[in-house]
Amino acid sequence: METSTHQETGLGGNDEHGRPVKLKRTLNCEGGDHDDAAANNASNDDASTLPPEVWATVMNYLDYQSVLSCAATSKTILHDAMPLVTTLHIDKSSQLNALASRFRDVREINIFSLLRQENANIKVDCNTVMKTTLFLSRFSKLEKVFLGGRDSSGETIGYGEPGHIWDDVQDKKLVMNLMDQLSKAFQCNFLPKSLLVLGLRCPRCYHGAQGNSTCPSCQLACKNWPLEHVINFNNEGSSQWTKREFACCRPNCLDVCLTRDQIESIIEARPGGHELLHSESRFLYLLGQGSRYDIYSDDGTLFYYVEFFAEDYDDMERAIKVADLDVKELTREDVSKALMRSFASKDDPDWIPHKTCCYLGRSSFNYMKESLNLPMNEEDWLDHLVTNRQNLPQIIIFLKIKRNDHLERIQSDCLFLLNQWLNDAPTVQLAIDLGVLPLLAEFLNPENEPADTMVVALDTIDSIVLNGTAAHAQSLIEIGIVPKLVHLLSAANADTALDTALALGKLARKSICCRDAVLQAEIMLPLLRLLNQSSEFAVMHMVSWVIRTICEWDLEPDFVLVKPCLELLSHLLLSDDEQVLMNSCATLT
Repeated sequence: METSTHQETGLGGNDEHGRPVKLKRTLNCEGGDHDDAAANNASNDDASTLPPEVWATVMNYLDYQSVLSCAATSKTILHDAMPLVTTLHIDKSSQLNALASRFRDVREINIFSLLRQENANIKVDCNTVMKTTLFLSRFSKLEKVFLGGRDSSGETIGYGEPGHIWDDVQDKKLVMNLMDQLSKAFQCNFLPKSLLVLGLRCPRCYHGAQGNSTCPSCQLACKNWPLEHVINFNNEGSSQWTKREFACCRPNCLDVCLTRDQIESIIEARPGGHELLHSESRFLYLLGQGSRYDIYSDDGTLFYYVEFFAEDYDDMERAIKVADLDVKELTREDVSKALMRSFASKDDPDWIPHKTCCYLGRSSFNYMKESLNLPMNEEDWLDHLVTNRQNLPQIIIFLKIKRNDHLERIQSDCLFLLNQWLNDAPTVQLAIDLGVLPLLAEFLNPENEPADTMVVALDTIDSIVLNGTAAHAQSLIEIGIVPKLVHLLSAANADTALDTALALGKLARKSICCRDAVLQAEIMLPLLRLLNQSSEFAVMHMVSWVIRTICEWDLEPDFVLVKPCLELLSHLLLSDDEQVLMNSCATLT
C-alpha cells in the first residue's frame, strides 16, 4: 500500500492523483545563461515524434536543467513545446536568469534554491533572495510560487519548518528582506495581483512571538499582498503545506508574527476587505480547507478521507462571528459543494473525485452538524459509500498501518465504514480474506485502544456474526476473539462491557460449537461481577439474555461450565422486571 503525503511539488512533480513522478534526466546542460546555448544547439533535424502539448506536459515534471536539455534536442520542442510549459522547478540561483519569453504559459514556479543544506544546518541563499522578485515579475500568467529548498533526505521544506534549526541572524535578515521585496513588488503591481506565495515565514514567528507585534515586515505584507491570500495568513505553524502524517493539508500562504486581530484589522482597512471579512464566501472557503488523506490499494485504486481539526473549527467559528452569519440560511447543496473542495486535487483544484470514494470523518461531520448547526444529513455523506463497496480493500489495508495517536480517530472512522458494508455473507468473506479478523483482535485491547474504537470493533464483530455464516463465526473463535471479549466484560467502561456481553451472546447463538467456545472461556464469573457492580435494568436485561441464549440450545451444555450461572439466576429471580424474569425462567426450563 502507498499512503501519500502531499508536498507542494517534489523533484519530479506529482501525477494527477498527487503521487510522485520521477523522470530520467538526459543531457547535462546548465540553466540560466545557457538558455541561448540550448537554442543554438537545438537540432535542425526534428527528432520529436510527439506533439508539442505532450512534450510540454512531460517538461512540467522536470527540473529546469532537464527542460533545457530537452530543448537542445529539437527545435520543435524549443519553439513549440517550451511556450506551453506551465510549471518550472528551479534548483540553482543561476537558473533565475531564465528568459521568461521562452515560457509563455508558466503558472507555477517552485524555487528550491532559497534554502540549501550545509552540513547539519540549512542556510538561506543570498543570491536567490536578490534575484527572486525580479525573476517572478517576468511571468505575467504566474499564479503560484513556492520558495524553499530540500533537506538532506530530499524532503521539500519552507523557511522555519519544524525539525530544523533557524537561528542564523544573517539568514533571518535575508528572509525579511525577501518578504519586503515581495511586499513592495505587490504594492507597485510588479507581480501578478493574485499570486500565491508559499514557503515563507517571519523569523519572529519562529521564536514564538505572542501578543501584538509591531513587525514592519509582517504589517507591510498584510497591507500589500493579495487580499484573498492575506485573509489566510497564519500566526503559527508552517507556511508550507501543514505536515500531518499521511495528510494533504491546505497552505497558510504566509506565517506572520501578528495576531489574528491585527491581521483582520489591516484587512478591514483595505479596499474590499470589509466585504471579504463579512461575506459567507469566507466561511464556505474554510469548509473546503480540510486535511485530505489519500489511501492507495495494491492496484492503485484511491480512497479519500477528509477531517478537520480544532484550529479549523476555530477559524470557522470566527468567520461566522465576524460575518454575523446565520448558517441556517445556507442550503445543503451550498455546504456539500464547499466541503467537496476539501477532496480536490492539490495540483488541479478543479478536479474533484467522485463522491463514492470520498469519506468525511465522523467527528468532523458531527461537529459541523451539531456544534456549527450546518444543514447536513448523514445520507449526503454516508449512504453513497454504504452502497458502494469497491473501497473495502483500501480501508482494510489502511487499518493495517501501525497506529499512533493521530491515526486512531481515522482508523476508527474507517472501521465504522467497514462495519456498514458487512451486511451479507459474501462481503463478510471478502473482508476475512483481506485479513480483517486479526485486526479486530488487535482493536480489542483496553490498555492501548480508545473506548470508541473498541465499540466500533465490537459492532463489526456483531455484523460478522449476524450477517455471516457459522463458518465465519468459527473463524472468529479460531483467532482467539472469545477470550479477549470475556476479558472486556471487566472493562471499567460500563457501556463497553454491555456491548461486549451483547457480542458474546450473539456469538453463542450462532452454533453449538460457538456456544461451547463462549462457555469454555469462562464467561459466567465475569457476568456475575458485572451484575454485582450495577443494578441497572440495562445490565440485568443483558446478563439474563446472555445466560438464556447460552442455555436454550437443545443439546445441553456441560453442567460444570454452566453451574456458576445458578448464582446469577438467584440474583435475577429477585428482580421485579418482567423481561429479566422471563429470561431467567426460560433459562431454568
